[in-house]
Amino acid sequence: MTAFMPVTLRFCDNTTMLVSSVAEAARALSQQWPDKTAPAYVEAARLVALAVDGTCCQRIAFEALTKAARQQNIVVAKPKSRAHDWLDAVAGW
Repeated sequence: MTAFMPVTLRFCDNTTMLVSSVAEAARALSQQWPDKTAPAYVEAARLVALAVDGTCCQRIAFEALTKAARQQNIVVAKPKSRAHDWLDAVAGW
């Protein structure tokens, strides 16, 4: 089991990558992003590097990566599974 809920990213060269750890996040940041000068990307790169070094919480770094990816519209949306529908029904949503 992974430390984080995996997220699939589609980069500018049309390659995709499933990211579920800080090590994978570091590799994802080296791929072709639409704008590597965007503030959210720069912050994600900084936090992921700190997390790899062990001086930043991995969850914070991973969330920064997903925020930057969403802002640049490279997150591949996955349809909800039937299990999610069942849980939503049980929760009354």
